[in-house]
Amino acid sequence: MKVLIVGSGGREHALAWACSRSGLSPQIYCAPGNGGTTRIAENVDIKADDLGDIVDFVRKETVDLTIVGPEAPLVNGLVDKLTARGYRVFGPSKSAAGIEGSKSFSKSLMQETGVPTAEYRTFTEFDEARRYILESGGNVVVKASGLAAGKGATVCINKEEAVLVAEAMLLKCKFGDASREIVIEKCLKGSEMSLMAFSDGEDYLLLPPSRDHKRAFDNDEGPNTGGMGAYSPLDEFKPDEIAHTAESVFPPVLKRLAELGAPYHGLLYAGLMLTSDGPRVLEFNCRFGDPETQAQLPIMIEDPLEIMLAVSENRLGAWMAEHNCASNDWMKLGGDRHAVTVVAAASGYPAGYAKGMKIENLPEDTDGVIIFHAGTSLKNGDLVTTGGRVLAVTGLGDSHREAVETAYGSIAQVEFKGVRFRNDIGRGR
Repeated sequence: MKVLIVGSGGREHALAWACSRSGLSPQIYCAPGNGGTTRIAENVDIKADDLGDIVDFVRKETVDLTIVGPEAPLVNGLVDKLTARGYRVFGPSKSAAGIEGSKSFSKSLMQETGVPTAEYRTFTEFDEARRYILESGGNVVVKASGLAAGKGATVCINKEEAVLVAEAMLLKCKFGDASREIVIEKCLKGSEMSLMAFSDGEDYLLLPPSRDHKRAFDNDEGPNTGGMGAYSPLDEFKPDEIAHTAESVFPPVLKRLAELGAPYHGLLYAGLMLTSDGPRVLEFNCRFGDPETQAQLPIMIEDPLEIMLAVSENRLGAWMAEHNCASNDWMKLGGDRHAVTVVAAASGYPAGYAKGMKIENLPEDTDGVIIFHAGTSLKNGDLVTTGGRVLAVTGLGDSHREAVETAYGSIAQVEFKGVRFRNDIGRGR
């Protein structure tokens, strides 16, 4: 069996790692992959946004399953191009991926289906947005409606900041076309939770719940990033509480997407805020989370590749029946281990940062530690940095505390010029 994984980050390394351990014994390609995927897959010199070249590669190599990691090729229609030619692919169509590609569409979908979310308005004109901000008091979140690499949302503490952020997006095109339309929503307070589910358009299967840390610095301070760490599962919640939340989110959205002619095939991600009034959905993503995936896949006891193949063949329900697994039986997928992932980032991230720094003293992968590469490549035999998020160090344990200690004991060994990481991932819950 041949599997192609599209993307180059830590999420894609985690997917390749999971597939390499599958009982299906696949031959794995990564396009383009990174310095870590070379150990378990064949890297292909094709960028994730070169849709035509990806389709040509799938045809030439007769790839059995393509797994699309990043959101951009999904939103731009890679799945449609592959399925139109009869190829199996794990990921949503262009229309279904609009649940992430347009925050305006996502919010309206939640409103239609009764999925609890924050109060919001959408704007394309700055003067209207400014007037709304001043009337609302300024305690809002301003979001670019389109894709902004996980950095398009700003939590504003006052009216002045919110106006400046809206101006930067609408008038100064801070995120290009992605911020020609913005969403301004009420700022919610509480703790966050990430729920992800496999779906074939009819059935869904929940993964172990996780929590991401978006802010750049300790104590959730600093600018938003693509994610500085995560942990899974969330054992502060009872399984039936997680199940109840999932049932309020996934079935109504999946049903409505099917009614709109966009049945959802792939991995649907719901980011929630757990407020004093109950869970509220902050956003939907059309793919695996990053770095949540690096914490979730290592604790799964079922075969993720088997599940993704079942999704691509519209037989997720049959797979669940064979394995006596209901939609919200995430504990059957996740077992009883814990994982904590800490990201080693380049100095300056998420703003400007240097590249080409030599990486040294990487711990070896063991039963308790896995090093997932993100912004790395091999240059003249040396492993060097190529991105802002360089590595994701995942520690495993029989308890959350053990996983925390393992992750931090391992990341402390990593060396490259300017390396930094948060010191509170999983510690302040």
